Amino acid sequence: MSKLSTLFILLLSLSGNPVLSQSGLDSSLKEARNTLLEMFEEQQIVGLSITVSLEDSTIWSEGLGYADLNLKNRIEPDKTLFRIASISKPITATILGRLYEEGIVDLEESIYSYVPNFPKKTFDFTLMDLATHRSGIRHYKAFEKENQQPLSMEEGLKKFERSNLRFKPGTDYLYSSYGYNLLGVAMEKASGTSFSDLLKTHIAEPLNMKNTIPDYGSYDTLQTSGFFIKSGKDKIKGTEPVYMGFKLPSGGMLSTSEDLVKLGNAYVYQSVLKPSTQERLLTDQPLPDGRKTGYGLGWGIKSNKDGKTIISHTGGNTGAVCRLIIYPEEELVIAVVSNTSGIDWQKFIRTVNTIPTILLDGTTKS
Repeated sequence: MSKLSTLFILLLSLSGNPVLSQSGLDSSLKEARNTLLEMFEEQQIVGLSITVSLEDSTIWSEGLGYADLNLKNRIEPDKTLFRIASISKPITATILGRLYEEGIVDLEESIYSYVPNFPKKTFDFTLMDLATHRSGIRHYKAFEKENQQPLSMEEGLKKFERSNLRFKPGTDYLYSSYGYNLLGVAMEKASGTSFSDLLKTHIAEPLNMKNTIPDYGSYDTLQTSGFFIKSGKDKIKGTEPVYMGFKLPSGGMLSTSEDLVKLGNAYVYQSVLKPSTQERLLTDQPLPDGRKTGYGLGWGIKSNKDGKTIISHTGGNTGAVCRLIIYPEEELVIAVVSNTSGIDWQKFIRTVNTIPTILLDGTTKS
């Protein structure tokens, strides 16, 4: 048995027990936990945090593994900060919804009304186009994903501002983190407020998500998990330092699994946006040819086999793979964040996606 395999068995034995609900769900929680543990061990994830809320009560919140490779810091779901990568997008969309309700932005207004210096393109496009990934703005090229030098959000626009649109806005779908970066700059310009302050005043404070903050690459005063990459069997190392500030709206936030569940419950119980605004964010709007994109404003939208809505977002970045899932009708929210990239992220997502089914089957049987 390899040293790392031995390490992961040790981590599992030390990880502690989840918070369990009433007896009706206990067996389902144990099944869900075993499913997660199996993936955790197989993928050799250094540290992971999961929080599950059902009917506004936490039924499972647990840290697995460690925040470093020297067995020094345990994972605490309410305190340990992870990179949440593209789960930053639904947070940005929620702030956008708040600004819309306050009359600060018009979702159908041209981007040039807010960022007039952005180079003119063949076609105009709106904040709505950006938020739904229908602007035609391209996504990252492989070498552009990270940055070692500090850049402001506006400076970060230079990475793609000269690129042509990939299609006429509104006619197609292309997932674009750059589009969300531009959206964030527009929100700053419209509000006259830095994005970090918008995050604080519209999300962190009202939802008590005090551990959801920008990732500026300085962790000395923070209880932050380390960031690791798996480059082969039994090969795990710390990642090189990267600066996420330039992509704060699209993938540059830190948070905890417990904070992300608070965001999910804000949507379950409609406590952050007006019902009409929330409905707009959570509508999968078809393209002109009738195709659905599976995406609203900042959220993935789909229905399960019973026709019930599932809201979700996945994130992946240097030293991070994560997933947030919301079943509004069942009042179920699941957040899983990890500190190890280079794993089989599709298996990670598939495993996390099985947890709602296991738990909901348990509620039906209880």
